[in-house]
Amino acid sequence: MPDTPSLRRLARPARPARPHPAAPADTVTDLCAALFAGFCGYDQRVLARQYMDGLLRAEGRKSIANIAASAGVPGDEQRLHHFVSSSRWAVGPVRRALAAFLCGNAPVSAWVALPVSIPKTGRHMVGVSPHFSVEEGHRIVGQRAYGVWYASEQMIAPVGWRLGLPGSGSGSGSGSGSGSGRELPREAGVPGARDCVTDLLDDVCAWQGPPRLFVTDARGDDEQERVARLFGRTSPLAVRISGHTLLAVDTRRPGAGRHERLAPAHSALDRARRTRSGCPGRGRESPLSTATARVRLPGPPDAGRPGPADGLALVGVWNELRGDPAELWLTNAGAPSPSSLLRAARLARAVGAGWRTRGRQAGLRDYEGRSLRGWHRHMTLASCAYAMAELRSAGSSGGSSLVA
Repeated sequence: MPDTPSLRRLARPARPARPHPAAPADTVTDLCAALFAGFCGYDQRVLARQYMDGLLRAEGRKSIANIAASAGVPGDEQRLHHFVSSSRWAVGPVRRALAAFLCGNAPVSAWVALPVSIPKTGRHMVGVSPHFSVEEGHRIVGQRAYGVWYASEQMIAPVGWRLGLPGSGSGSGSGSGSGSGRELPREAGVPGARDCVTDLLDDVCAWQGPPRLFVTDARGDDEQERVARLFGRTSPLAVRISGHTLLAVDTRRPGAGRHERLAPAHSALDRARRTRSGCPGRGRESPLSTATARVRLPGPPDAGRPGPADGLALVGVWNELRGDPAELWLTNAGAPSPSSLLRAARLARAVGAGWRTRGRQAGLRDYEGRSLRGWHRHMTLASCAYAMAELRSAGSSGGSSLVA
């Protein structure tokens, strides 16, 4: 992945300086116009903007009452609630418009699918189940959600969402029949948790065509199955895995036939062949060295012909001289350079940091209703609010680079 320097404007003494192509206020106005183009009428556009403004201004929990009061319309609490839970509008066109606007604003470097856990905080939360949380490092009771984030050198923003529901893909556990009505688009369906990331990849392909790179974290429950499902696709992927993922490691020597051994990922790399990383970092997250091995997923080859799960590269990243690698990444993107994969890893870390900071400020954790439709609408509007705040920040900082 090539480095992209921060955007700088060259001064031309012979001419007046050109104004910035779009001031933050103009950019936000253009964003809202694009997002709300599919709404039925003026009232829906006003309510959508009030909801987004209220999310960004409200302190503490983003309840409907708090959102309405913070947006300056405390008497509109019922109207905002109806807009999110019952009004007739679809999240699909809004998400597509958000993806198109962000990609038009700056080229996407990667789409990052982030699995997140939202602890249960009230009696009425859709999709609550016990599951292993990668963030917490242990099992929790709460929502297991999956967001796909636009990531460029200048900014990040969530665009689409899935909610992993208890049980199979039948939609049991939604808490309300209102979550599966005909007004829900396909991307607001009710897949099982194991289908969520591949469905998000389908969304990206529908919005923008095959992604340049799709980055995700497959660690957690059913990891082996999730990895196999992802690499059954042909899109370029970079997937973070744990050291327990079982891989078939190519141990053949030049001139010899095919020879493999099955090994967990943490023991599949030859530490003696580590190379020093040329990518700077900060503190304990600074990558010191990397190692690469050619691997494939276990299972017989397809009649001797390479399939999507063959010809993979396992890349280990060490932040310290001793011990196991700090990160393990599996990719099908040809022969990746360590620098390009490390840049993808930093984008994934930036998305994780965005979820914990601005994501909390935008209310991505704060929907407590029992309606799956309401959850998707809240997450969509909160994603739009996040993008609005990011565009304001990027405009005020002059478009400085997000990834150093």
